Amino acid sequence: MPIINFTIRSQDLDQNDTALGGSSHAKKTIRFERGFKMRYLKLLHIFTNINNTNISNNEGQSDNTILFVKISFLNGQNCVYYETVNNTVIEHPGLICIGETVKESNQSTFKDMYKVLHDGKDLLYINQPFTVSFYKLIAKDSPDNADLGVYQATGSHTIQPITQDELRGGMDSGGQYISFTFEYQEDNKK
Repeated sequence: MPIINFTIRSQDLDQNDTALGGSSHAKKTIRFERGFKMRYLKLLHIFTNINNTNISNNEGQSDNTILFVKISFLNGQNCVYYETVNNTVIEHPGLICIGETVKESNQSTFKDMYKVLHDGKDLLYINQPFTVSFYKLIAKDSPDNADLGVYQATGSHTIQPITQDELRGGMDSGGQYISFTFEYQEDNKK
């Protein structure tokens, strides 16, 4: 099957005018040279050098966290990241887990995904630019006298956007990047 590959460098993120009330959410608009009409799409691999230099928790401290992306041409049914907590399944619709930040800098992570994102029941059209947005998991402290089961099922963490500054890292760094590899089957019917 044919392959689609694209890479996002932290230096090339979309510019947001925060002075005019824009968001500083880390995202990148991708434009393919041609359109696709797909009946099958599978995420094969993710390769990244993202580290925990600037990705921080609510207190602004560098923290090891789980990272996610949302690809705008996929809906919540195409990609869902599940995690199990105390026999309870927590669902993060529309997000793909890309891994964790690492404790040491200058390390790279390669993930084999083999995740079918589109199975051909309907056609998937990619004929316009789409965005890839970055998110992180933030653990929340358990409130005093909290029911542990309820806390773990509903309140143990939140998913928050990663800012451009967090993803870009220090000014003296070479920047951070992530690369996606997909395989697809195109629908050639008219």
